[in-house]
Amino acid sequence: MTPIERIWRFFFVGFLTAVLSLTCDAAEKVQIVPLRTTATFSAQSAQDRWSVPIKSTGGRIVYILSLEPDYWVGNQKIEGLDLVLRYPSDKSKDSNLLAPQGNWHGLQDYDFPALDLRRGVKNTIFGEKRTITVKRLGLTIRINLKDAKISPISEGNYQLEALDLQIEVDNLNP
Repeated sequence: MTPIERIWRFFFVGFLTAVLSLTCDAAEKVQIVPLRTTATFSAQSAQDRWSVPIKSTGGRIVYILSLEPDYWVGNQKIEGLDLVLRYPSDKSKDSNLLAPQGNWHGLQDYDFPALDLRRGVKNTIFGEKRTITVKRLGLTIRINLKDAKISPISEGNYQLEALDLQIEVDNLNP
C-alpha cells in the first residue's frame, strides 16, 4: 500500500467514524412521553418485579425502567435494589443505561442498599430526593424515596423488606 493510499484510508476511516458517532448520538436522544409513576417493592412478592415501559412521542417503547434485586451472597435475602434503565431488546442482566460510562466503582444514586437505608430515607448517602441526568440519552430521572423497611440479617448486615419510590422520567432540557 502506498503512502497516499494509507493517508486516504486514514481520512476515510476518520470520516466514517465521525459520521457514525453523530448518527448514534442522534438516534439515542429520542423524545419521550414524560412519565410519573410510583414504584413499590415488597420482599413478600419479590418474584413480581416492578417495571414500566417508557414510550417515545411516536408511541414506540424505547426504554424499560425496572427495580432489580441484589441478593445477599449465597442467600435469598435481598440486600438492596437497583433502578435499571434498559433498551427493550437488551436482555443482559449487567447493563444499565443509568450507570456512568467508563470505569467506575461504588454506590450510585440509582442504588438502594438496605445498609444505606437502615437510618431512614432522609439519611441516605444521596438523600431522599435524587436526580440522575443521562446526557447521552437526553433524559432526566428524578427519584423521591418515600419509605423503606429493612431488617437485620446478621451483625452489621441488613435486608430490604419494602421500598416505595416516586419516579419521574423526562426529556433533558438543554
